[in-house]
Amino acid sequence: MKQLKLSQREKMAVGIGGGALMLFVLVQFIVFPLLDGRAKLSRRLAAKGKAVAEMRLLQGQYQKIGQQAEALTTLLAQRSPEFSLFSFLEEKSAASEVKDLIAYMKPSESTERDQFKQSQVEMRLQGVDLAKLVAFLGQVEAPDQLVGIDKITIQDRSRNEGTLDVTLTMVSIDQDGGVASP
Repeated sequence: MKQLKLSQREKMAVGIGGGALMLFVLVQFIVFPLLDGRAKLSRRLAAKGKAVAEMRLLQGQYQKIGQQAEALTTLLAQRSPEFSLFSFLEEKSAASEVKDLIAYMKPSESTERDQFKQSQVEMRLQGVDLAKLVAFLGQVEAPDQLVGIDKITIQDRSRNEGTLDVTLTMVSIDQDGGVASP
C-alpha cells in the first residue's frame, strides 16, 4: 500500500472538514434533539397545567352541585313523605278560592335525574280575577316545598271583562327512592 503524503495545507483542509463534519453531526443528532425534546416537554407541561386548572374548576363545580344536592335532600327530608304536587295544588286552590275555576289538572310523568325526579302538573284556570290569581300564585310558589312555576300563560277573557284564563305548568322536585346520595 502506498501512503499518501498530504501537504500541510491539505492536512489543515481535511482537519477543518472533519471538524465541521463532527460539529454538524453533534449539532444535528445531539443538540437539536435535546432542544426539541425540551420544547416538547415545555408544551406538555403547559398542557398539563391547563388540564390541572380545568380539573380544579370542575372540582369546584362538582362540590357546588354536591352542596346543592345536599340542600335539596335536606329540604325533601323536611317535607312530608306523603307530599303530592297534585294534592298540594288542590289544597292551595281551595285556600285561595280558585278551585271552582279549575278547568283541568293534568299530572305528567316524572322525569328522573339521578337521585331526584321532577313531577309536573299542568292546570288551567278559567275566568279568574287578578286578585285571586295573585293570591293563588303567592301560595303555590313555595321554594321551601320545592314547588315552582315552570310556565305560565295568561289570556284576557273577552266574555267576562276583568277576568283571565290562565294555564300553569307547576313543577316539584321529589326524592327518587332507588339512588343513594353522592
